[in-house]
Amino acid sequence: MGLNFFKEIYNDDIIYHYTKSSIAIDYILYNEELKFGKRQYSIDPIESLKANGSVSFTGNYVDKEIDAKFSQELDKLAKRVFEMESAFSQICFCKNNIGHDFANKNYITQFEGHEELFGFTKPRMWERYADNYTGVCIAFSKKKILELNKKKYKLISKNVEYLKYRELNCRKVNNVSGNYLFKVGFEKYLEEIEKIAESSFFCKHTDYIGENEFRIGVYFDKNKCNVEEIKGELIFDKTMMLDIKSCIQAIFISSFSNEKQKRSFLEYAEKLNVPIIEMSWKHNSFEPIDYKETVKLFEKFDDLNK
Repeated sequence: MGLNFFKEIYNDDIIYHYTKSSIAIDYILYNEELKFGKRQYSIDPIESLKANGSVSFTGNYVDKEIDAKFSQELDKLAKRVFEMESAFSQICFCKNNIGHDFANKNYITQFEGHEELFGFTKPRMWERYADNYTGVCIAFSKKKILELNKKKYKLISKNVEYLKYRELNCRKVNNVSGNYLFKVGFEKYLEEIEKIAESSFFCKHTDYIGENEFRIGVYFDKNKCNVEEIKGELIFDKTMMLDIKSCIQAIFISSFSNEKQKRSFLEYAEKLNVPIIEMSWKHNSFEPIDYKETVKLFEKFDDLNK
């Protein structure tokens, strides 16, 4: 691939999604949609496990008498956090490591030596999310995705923060404070606890910092689900999808994918009129190859030998 391609995609707008080849071919590229996954199904227990929802009192408030209204307000606050944690759904992307002069027109350089600036070059992501290096990484325009879906959903999109355990403990809602409810009242506490809970949906442990994640989230709404047919039955209230029509900027395939999958990706790249790059893995790095040009070269070679 030419240097200009890498300069063009080195910006804050480009985000990357890793997945299995079969999922990309049969669903993402075919339907031009990405599926929201409920946070509670995340492998990471810090994301998937809910707070205990208990109520706490400290100091002089421990023995303070509470009436039925106050007790109901405590229950409502705990229930609201539970509802938010249960309903939040998300799609995860990688970002470029922005801040380098790489894309500057006056910066004379080459791609080699700058690989780590890009979100499609992460070995751990290719291993974990792209089916042990046999999957795919799709590049999107963040601005186009958010603009395309803003009328359908109230999207919440942010960069993920990476925190230590002690910091995570302070950023997540562990319980409802009776003391604080006495102090500020129900409406103010509800507003604050919703902000804290929602903010926690964009926090992960610092061990994940290499993922450099951008996350698009939404609260599950069965009235905005797509209609699915599963085993001959129409399902109306299970799955929310993110529209990605005209949002794909490039497709990065693995040299370890099988030829049938590579040709399927090529067909989609031709249809979408986007670059398709083969990550040709080496013993010490990789080589990004223009897959369209590679196929043309082999076809020309075959024609000469007929």
